[in-house]
Amino acid sequence: MPKNNYLKLARLAFMMNGQSSSSIPVTLTLLKVFDSVLSPQEVDFLLSMGKDAATSDAIFRKVNMPSDKAREIFSSLIAKGMIWSNVQKEQELFTVSPIMLGWFEVYLCNGSTNSEKKQFARWLTRLFNSWKKYNVTPIRQLRNLSNKNKVPHNVIKPAGSGKKIIINEAIVPEKSQVLPSKSIHELITRYSNEGLIAVVHCFCRQWKTMEGIECRLNMPLEACLVLGKFSRHAVKYGFGRFISREEAITIIDETTKKGGVHIVWHDKDRIDKEEIAICNCCWDCCGVLGSYNRGINSLHFKTFYYAYIAQQEKCNGCGLCVTYCPVRAITLQDNKAVIDKKACIGCLQCYHKCKKDVIAIQYEEREVFLPLLKPSMKRLP
Repeated sequence: MPKNNYLKLARLAFMMNGQSSSSIPVTLTLLKVFDSVLSPQEVDFLLSMGKDAATSDAIFRKVNMPSDKAREIFSSLIAKGMIWSNVQKEQELFTVSPIMLGWFEVYLCNGSTNSEKKQFARWLTRLFNSWKKYNVTPIRQLRNLSNKNKVPHNVIKPAGSGKKIIINEAIVPEKSQVLPSKSIHELITRYSNEGLIAVVHCFCRQWKTMEGIECRLNMPLEACLVLGKFSRHAVKYGFGRFISREEAITIIDETTKKGGVHIVWHDKDRIDKEEIAICNCCWDCCGVLGSYNRGINSLHFKTFYYAYIAQQEKCNGCGLCVTYCPVRAITLQDNKAVIDKKACIGCLQCYHKCKKDVIAIQYEEREVFLPLLKPSMKRLP
């Protein structure tokens, strides 16, 4: 028998979806993910809270339970990533989190493992796999059309390497230049100057590790960065630790070398709001990129660069760029690399990996939409 009333779980899921500009389908499998973690009292507590921000005292007045019990459940829900805090005008306010980006990520980001989290991971795998059944005609086409018309919520900002860019004089200024200003390093500098940058465990790799799946690119577990106001919440409630600019740059450089893509997330999943996190993940583990490569979801990014072949005659067909491109925007034709600009998300992995200076980059602010792959075209099982 289920321990929760599934109608209440559905109400909670819809309420949490309303906390973000993006949402995920409320299905029976999603409700079982909730059911694997939450007690009936915790569900009632969250529903009583509602979606508006409030002080802890105001929340305790709203829930119909003894004070000691309310405080116990409140602390448990913060530890489970269900409740987030934010300090406004010297007052700490609390809200119910979104589902994704939100509860899923925060619940696993402190790196701890227990039986409840393992059960959560198992149901999460079932949830992602359940979405594959919607990858059929005509549902696939309808999903692609719907997602293409939405505002992108993922922002790609690559890391600078200090390496000079090879310039194609026909399309860019004559002088060589280093990476333009909108790089991940400058974003880190801005937040570290305020002392508001923390490191947490990668939700995606923590989830996969609990499922016994190793990262094909051997990415580190403690690698994702939390920025701004949310870094205070992450540190205060034991999800992560504050780090310096130098430590953050080391993480970026290490994950870049291993094949990491730096995806910037914004408050409420809206790119017009402040940044809250940098996901440093790969085409294998990442819930965004990995799901695209498995034919589960489409991709919609805002990006600032594209890569192009500047000196094809130098290409020796080694295939490193093909291996590390997270979206297969690069192919080998007649043993030479060819880049599809429309598919390039501007992560610059190909640029960093090329040993022959074949690839150059160009600044261009744009949106990239990659439709849901047909099952026959997926990269990963």
